[in-house]
Amino acid sequence: MKITGRVILLLVAAFGIFCVYSVVSLFIPRHGETTRVSDLRSAFSKAGPEIEAVFTNSLIQKFPFEGAIEWRLILFKEPILSLDGRVNTNALRPFVSTNAGTQFFWSGTDGTNKDGFAGEWPTKEEYPSVNWTSMSFGTPHTNLFGAVIDGTIDMVSNRVHFLIH
Repeated sequence: MKITGRVILLLVAAFGIFCVYSVVSLFIPRHGETTRVSDLRSAFSKAGPEIEAVFTNSLIQKFPFEGAIEWRLILFKEPILSLDGRVNTNALRPFVSTNAGTQFFWSGTDGTNKDGFAGEWPTKEEYPSVNWTSMSFGTPHTNLFGAVIDGTIDMVSNRVHFLIH
């Protein structure tokens, strides 16, 4: 009788530890750093099937990253994958040109602190006094069941931030 009680107590304790770990692991972000986009596949696969499917044929594969790419995965109600890195500004314009299905928006201010916005690559002729500070872009939010990619580039520091959710 004592052995059966100990076994049951051990099973209950093991189950409790498993439950606590399962709940706590939801709040522990996973993170890493890589220099190659192809190495991000493991981070995308950890995020679940919807986000993993985005990796195969997406903006991420073609984006002109330069240097290290930091990634952070947060598993909460819905998984969110965050990517941070630098953009190769020489390759940015061809990237924008070849991704016509992506929505791009530029924002900045002119000399009088008025905000300027453009939905296509801004030219000096159209916006002679605007200092472009950021560019936002993303996939259209049309599919309720697919993952969405949102990105922002800080044109001053050439830093890029992606959210895939």
